[in-house]
Amino acid sequence: MQTALTVIESPLRGFVLEDNATFYTIGLEKTQLDVISFGTRCNVETLKINYCKLTQLPKSISNLKALQSFTLSHSFVPAVDLNLLAELPRLAFLDLSKNRLHTLYDSCVRTATPSYPLLADLYLRENKLKSINLDVFRPMVSLTKIDLSHNHISVVSGSLVSASLNLLDLSYNRIVEMDCCGWAVPMLYGMDVNDNRFPALPTCLEQALQNVTRLSFDSNQLQPDVMFQFGRLTSLQYLTLTDNKLPYVTLNMSTIPRELRYLNLSHNKLKHLDVPYVPSKDFHIDVSSNCISNVDWDRVSVNLTKIGMGDNPLDCSVYRISTGVDIQSKLVCKRQRIKNCDQ
Repeated sequence: MQTALTVIESPLRGFVLEDNATFYTIGLEKTQLDVISFGTRCNVETLKINYCKLTQLPKSISNLKALQSFTLSHSFVPAVDLNLLAELPRLAFLDLSKNRLHTLYDSCVRTATPSYPLLADLYLRENKLKSINLDVFRPMVSLTKIDLSHNHISVVSGSLVSASLNLLDLSYNRIVEMDCCGWAVPMLYGMDVNDNRFPALPTCLEQALQNVTRLSFDSNQLQPDVMFQFGRLTSLQYLTLTDNKLPYVTLNMSTIPRELRYLNLSHNKLKHLDVPYVPSKDFHIDVSSNCISNVDWDRVSVNLTKIGMGDNPLDCSVYRISTGVDIQSKLVCKRQRIKNCDQ
């Protein structure tokens, strides 16, 4: 299948693919398309529909048994029944970003055929979802990535259960709380929860994310005591907590995971730097854009050789000093006025 069909900037309103049609790729972009149907025994590997006036996912899409990649974006579709795609045996990539989705569900009409056998990448970003039931992803046995960012999600229900999931993005939503107690995600290594409204970490986070190596909770409303929960994530290597308005943090053996290599605390309200414990000489801490005016070097671990302190009243940034002992003998600090710290 090497034949491609592309329609761009057309007044096309209806599209019908007849029985037995064969195309490697079909691309429909910037059209007036509001009706589309697919005949039986059609062979299409890649289908891309961008900027159209569709208001529903066509039921006949289940006829495209050879489909590997499906993109539908910038449409007027308000709801999607994932069951329409459940029995496409080769579908590996599904992008439903930038539509008007406020409802995502699976009607669960199952046959003996396995559901979503190869679906690996699922993009649902930039829609209108206000809630998400994580149980909807459970039948997707090959799923490696879920992107739910840039929605209006405030309610997360169900349990995320996936033996293959690697990445989860819940950034840019309105989530205040989340329960991870029923999660089973042994292969999850990265989760982004930036720009939400968490005052505390999700319940059972430590148990659910034991294998996670990268975690981002930037731009939330976290309190300093969450550091003790992060300290129990024994596999964590990269942690970013920028813009949480933290007035202080406790950095010791109880709050810094033993595998942690990078900690970003920039754009908070820290006034002092106190790092008596560092897990290794590869550890890098970024505390730039805070209100730090004092560093007690007698309470800074000799393992700490990489510090970012730009845009603080006291800037003692170092990146190339070979040992912590050299910091006190070679360090050059500069003082500067930071308006946000004058109050």
